[in-house]
Parts: sequence; C-alpha cells; structure tokens
Amino acid sequence: MTEGGRAVLVLFVTAAAASDLRRGRIYNFLTFPTMAAGVLLLMLNTPQEIPPVLGAMTAAMLLLFPFWKAGGLGAGDIKLLMALAPLMGPRWFLFGIVLSFLIGAGISAVLLIRYRDLSRTVHFAVPIGISVMLCLLLEQLGIQSPSFVSF
Repeated sequence: MTEGGRAVLVLFVTAAAASDLRRGRIYNFLTFPTMAAGVLLLMLNTPQEIPPVLGAMTAAMLLLFPFWKAGGLGAGDIKLLMALAPLMGPRWFLFGIVLSFLIGAGISAVLLIRYRDLSRTVHFAVPIGISVMLCLLLEQLGIQSPSFVSF
C-alpha cells in the first residue's frame, strides 16, 4: 500500500464506521469516490495489480450477495468492502474480509451475552474498520499478508 492509499483508507473506514453508527447507513457518496480513488492510485502506482484487484472485488460481491439477500449484510457493507480492495491489494483485502467477520462474530457474542437480546445488530462497518486498522498495523510491522488465494 502507498502512503496516499493508507491515508485514504483510514479516512474512508473512519467515515464509514461513523456514518454506520450514527445513521445506520454507509452512503454511496463515500463508497464510490473511494473506489474510484483506489483504482486511480492503483493505476498510477501498481497497474499490474488491477486484474487481481478486480477479481477480488468481483469475488467479494458474488460471495457476499447471499448474505445481503438473507438480510445479514446491507448493500452499503458490500460496497464498503469492495471499495477497500484497490486500496488494500488483493491479499490484505481477502484477509481483511475474513478478519472482519471474525471480529463481527466476537462483537455479536459479547452483545448477546451482555444484553441477552437477539434483536441487537452489529454495525458491520465497525468490525471492517477494526480489521483494516489491524491489517495496516501488521503491514507496518513488516508482516506479509496471509493469502487464502494465490494471486
């Protein structure tokens, strides 16, 4: 990730999490310009990563569509995740998605134990934001991204 990409990434996930917590929505005016900025940064810095990133974005959309259809994820959550792909690169992106779901499950368990209320929901932009920050920290520590799929 480039420094510009990191800055856009941190600002984006912070704004998305704040929007999701405050309004329960992640707006298109956040996701689409971020996606475009990520693709532009990718074209300028590492154009060879465009095909794998587009593949990761498509895979995310196809894999997460059933969760949206079932009501487990909002469309904004999926667009948020897709906008992360060009900024994170395919390997960190895929790891970040898995990490987001694990963090979300942990938060859900804590809420269930604490409130004993199945109607409480997790604003998924928060676990996504936490996973992105953890991925950035791991990258800064020099840890290579784990890969579930070889690109």
